[in-house]
Amino acid sequence: MKLDNIVISTGVAHAGMTVSAAFRQCLQHPVSCIPVVDTDNRVIGRFSIRETLRMVYIPEIAVEYADILGDDLGEITVPEEHARQLLRLTIDRFILPEFHEIHSSSPVIKAVTLMEKHETDNLFVIDDGVYRGVVTIEAIARRMLKISNA
Repeated sequence: MKLDNIVISTGVAHAGMTVSAAFRQCLQHPVSCIPVVDTDNRVIGRFSIRETLRMVYIPEIAVEYADILGDDLGEITVPEEHARQLLRLTIDRFILPEFHEIHSSSPVIKAVTLMEKHETDNLFVIDDGVYRGVVTIEAIARRMLKISNA
């Protein structure tokens, strides 16, 4: 299996874009992260829903003790107004410089291996500097199921 028929075409994010617009762009496809590009459309980083929420809402100490947190966290809730404020922010402070890429002609086994190595469930597909889309572990599983039903 090659990646070229598994790639999910997505939009991209730009510095100055709102968190709301970036969330919408991710959820439209649906993927958990999208590339951030510069004015020349070169990928310079990524925007991740998970990492954005982690940076805003979860203190480091909570992550360390996540397994023992109870279900009634009382004061540790996210007021709706706080969520609205987050959505109005620009993504600039949430742009992550590291991202992992793969070529569209690469075999699926390389994608799965890279995902494992980098502990991620997605890779940006970039051919000769041009962003083509994202491949996710779910898209690979979907393709495998489609092939088995053929």
